[in-house]
Amino acid sequence: MVELATNCCGCFSLAQGVTIVAGLDLVQGFLTVFLGLCVLTAPEQFKGHPLAHHFLYNETTVLAVLVMSLIGAVTVYFSMCAIRGVRQLDSKLLWFFFLWKAGRAFFFSLLLFSDVFKTLGTELQGSYMMLFVFSTSWRAYLLWIIFSLYEKINNKDFSGVSAAGYSPTDVQEHMPISGGGNA
Repeated sequence: MVELATNCCGCFSLAQGVTIVAGLDLVQGFLTVFLGLCVLTAPEQFKGHPLAHHFLYNETTVLAVLVMSLIGAVTVYFSMCAIRGVRQLDSKLLWFFFLWKAGRAFFFSLLLFSDVFKTLGTELQGSYMMLFVFSTSWRAYLLWIIFSLYEKINNKDFSGVSAAGYSPTDVQEHMPISGGGNA
């Protein structure tokens, strides 16, 4: 089994780290939805035609904007689940967030790998390979942080949960089977 993380980035507790990741995802999701709505409702001209006219003849653009806005909305939902899961020590909500992040990481890694594959034999291949390795490594690290907090809460590892950034009061309130206190 994988050894669980004890902190995030060396300076945050696991609970703080997962909250920061979820908060950044929340902002990214809101911005994606907002920008998608701005693109769809923009009254500006595009190449001499109203933007709505361009969309009618380029439905793939509209479809791409709608899909990205939908992904942004789903990201907002799962980020809210994660924030609530961290606050209430709810392993189920953290698991949903983990699965969402794992799916997005897998999809994004496939997209980056396709860029690496497209640049085979060119001078850009090394740059795209570094981007692929660093991005995939960072996403795997964040998944490890989220999974570590999930495992500690799900396994009712009271000392691990306390070390993950929760006070003994939070542990007793949200995990009432703990060994300490009045049982």
